[in-house]
Amino acid sequence: MQKQTPQLWVLALLLLACNSPEATPPVAPPGQPTPVAGQACPDWVHNSYVTKGPDGEFYPTWHPQVDPEYKCYFTHEHGDDPRTSLANPELPPFGYVGKLAGMPEAHEGFKVFVSNRGTRNDEDRLALTSTRIVAHMGTGGVRRYSVRQHSLMFDLVAPSGHRVSVQGMADTGLVGSICDRDPTLNDADLSNDIGRSVMTLPGTGCHSQNPGSLYEIWAFKLRLADKAEVIASTAVFDPITTMNPANLSELHYTEQVFRGFTGLRGCNRESYHGPVYWYNANGPEVFFTDAFGKAGGPIRQLVSRHNDIGIWMSQRSDGFLNQFKLPKNHCAPGLGLLN
Repeated sequence: MQKQTPQLWVLALLLLACNSPEATPPVAPPGQPTPVAGQACPDWVHNSYVTKGPDGEFYPTWHPQVDPEYKCYFTHEHGDDPRTSLANPELPPFGYVGKLAGMPEAHEGFKVFVSNRGTRNDEDRLALTSTRIVAHMGTGGVRRYSVRQHSLMFDLVAPSGHRVSVQGMADTGLVGSICDRDPTLNDADLSNDIGRSVMTLPGTGCHSQNPGSLYEIWAFKLRLADKAEVIASTAVFDPITTMNPANLSELHYTEQVFRGFTGLRGCNRESYHGPVYWYNANGPEVFFTDAFGKAGGPIRQLVSRHNDIGIWMSQRSDGFLNQFKLPKNHCAPGLGLLN
């Protein structure tokens, strides 16, 4: 992980601290608050987590919820550590794709989902490929109800030689309730498909005043120059906000709408890796697109030379599946209402 500390005085302080025979308390830059263990980190600590993007510029990137050096915490989290991925261990540049698309995305919403080959989930399914999803899906605000395109980075490596490493603004479809989703997906009319299924106010969907569970799931679809289509889904069991279908700009906190739920922070999630469709038998493997997947542009894409409508990505005792589901819980003390 790269922390941006180019100033000479910072390096001098670090050398002094390393040479001290006694433990040295954290040293803040001049004019900046000192980090305190067990409290929220100052902004300058958060801003030190950066990585270089494909354009040579520095971008915010993944960080742990608790800073390992100062032991202070951040009020948001980004999910799995991308460096543990067997498909792509590089730190993702949050905001790179959105910048190219002219669609800035809130930093707190970037989430990472890692699934490595050999992982077994809670349903006794075994991952047959290594995949990594970096999706923009926060549940603390209301813009997600009206914004259809969200950034997606997707990496896959399979023993068969199938591979993708792609990114762009994915189509997440229309927004609606879970009870409206399936009828729209099965009516053969692609124009009305609900891809972002969210909680809605009682009386506006299929949610009662006291639902047994809370659930929000998005489907990301990214088509790349007619060479590949990547589909991934991400979901949360504790969405921070709930939608009013009559006014998408209204802010309603879920724990205030539905009784009996507290501490909802959008941190208990699951991911669906795949399917992926290859239309690239004749290559080339590396090509360039714009932020929306159209041929020509600055974004480097990699798609292996295959022509396959999906590959087996998970296995269970009664057969094979074309995707792999993996739940993860990243809830921790200190998370706020923007996550």
